[in-house]
Amino acid sequence: MEEDLRNRIARLLGRPIAGIEILDDQSGTTRRTRVRLRLADGDSLSVFVKRPSRSPVARAFVAVPRLSQAEVGFYAELRDQVPVATPQCYAAQHTPGSFILVLEDLAATGARLRSSIDPISSDEAAALLATLADMHRQWWGRTESHPWLARNPHRELVLGALLSPSLCRLGLRRTGQAVPSALHNPIARYARNRRAAHAVMSAGPSTLIHNDCHPSNQFTAADGRPGLFDWQLCRAGPWARDVAYLLATSLDPETRRRAERDLIVDYLDRLGSDAPTLDDAWLAYRRQTVYAVEAMLVTAAVGVMMPKSTSLTLVERTATAAADLDSFDAL
Repeated sequence: MEEDLRNRIARLLGRPIAGIEILDDQSGTTRRTRVRLRLADGDSLSVFVKRPSRSPVARAFVAVPRLSQAEVGFYAELRDQVPVATPQCYAAQHTPGSFILVLEDLAATGARLRSSIDPISSDEAAALLATLADMHRQWWGRTESHPWLARNPHRELVLGALLSPSLCRLGLRRTGQAVPSALHNPIARYARNRRAAHAVMSAGPSTLIHNDCHPSNQFTAADGRPGLFDWQLCRAGPWARDVAYLLATSLDPETRRRAERDLIVDYLDRLGSDAPTLDDAWLAYRRQTVYAVEAMLVTAAVGVMMPKSTSLTLVERTATAAADLDSFDAL
């Protein structure tokens, strides 16, 4: 495996590699390998390599909605234009049935990474929301210049309508009491009517969104800037998707209840002249929390994308947020 990976990276970088050391190798939604390269000129380079997962289920989960194509597109076309801190990309390639990304190894740069269940503080949430507001403002109504960012791709809508009812049921069974019983019927009703619900949730202007900014996709760069990686779900979409997903997955319930309204007010101030009214923004925030619940239930249902204990924590956080906000009644 090491020899094959060394040769592939060497071809992508266009530089001879004298040796390779595998520092870490994990497989979830994708296969993620930390590698130290010994270059032919004597220098060394630590990189983070993303490839298709070892799991056929996870590979299908990424390949069918073309998630890898989106991430390669982001790093090849958009990475240098966004105001969010992201890993440097050394090479990005998408081919039919496969992909590879060779990225900066954030762990080697002094960046602070998070686990999937580490809650963040309200100050950390405010800093990341400010950065997202800058990105949303920059791309407000401009995403059509990159067709692969298609808003609500037809393939995803069809697959979601077909799979969401069964995956949500399975997710509820696997997570037990993490979801309040009062939400079970609303979740089932949403899953049965997913396309109509998403038409409501997606109304309004589109912008570039990360679409998956839970704690383990966040980092703090060595210079203190908040950052995001794992851009495979990026797309044109509603601003509130990022805001709701971030707050529902990343804040513990008490911190979220105390801080969420002020955080949204600060986000809207940063967004500037494009910002909706606070009442409209609050409604959009409530609605988009539904997506966070669904995403975590689907993750728990598929089972190979993150450990069960992590899924339970994130399902409980997002479901608590949806219950607090009466999110399903807002659709």
